[in-house]
Amino acid sequence: MEPIEALDRATAQYRRRLVAVASEQWAQPSACDEWTVKDLADHVLGGNRFAVPLLAGASAEDAFGQAFAGGFDGDPVVQFDESASAQLEAFRRAGALDAVVHHPVGEIDGRTFLGFRLGDLLLHGWDLARSTGGDDELDEELVPDVWRAYQPIAEAAADRGTFGQGPTGSVPEEAPLAVRLLDLTGRRP
Repeated sequence: MEPIEALDRATAQYRRRLVAVASEQWAQPSACDEWTVKDLADHVLGGNRFAVPLLAGASAEDAFGQAFAGGFDGDPVVQFDESASAQLEAFRRAGALDAVVHHPVGEIDGRTFLGFRLGDLLLHGWDLARSTGGDDELDEELVPDVWRAYQPIAEAAADRGTFGQGPTGSVPEEAPLAVRLLDLTGRRP
């Protein structure tokens, strides 16, 4: 799948799950340790916001500052829509996929960064659905893209605790790729 098409698809799927969150569910615990459902939504919102200045050449520190500057009060769906639109526009700019970005993991190209954003949307969409009783099936067409994006950073992410508890080590190679991806990123279906 083309990178921008994949990002658009992951964005739409995440949004579908976000819209399904009932007002009384925002304060309940999420599938992500120590986060509420609202914290989870805010994390994705912040990631979308972070992408825009990073793709424009900002340092990771400056991009984080800009991501948090917008605040997180207000309607989570409206805020997500605004941030997702800006993120898609930033990735669609000519040369964005080939440009070097100053990501916290190091200097990477925009295409690699797009893979990370795909993973954030796909997997946190799963977390959101899992947290609220929604449909938590992963998009089988996006899973291989996220798997490929995460392979080069999997060991370092596990060492830093980025993927929670990390892989169990008990999921066999012949298991479906979606199950292996969930396990790699510390999720226990």
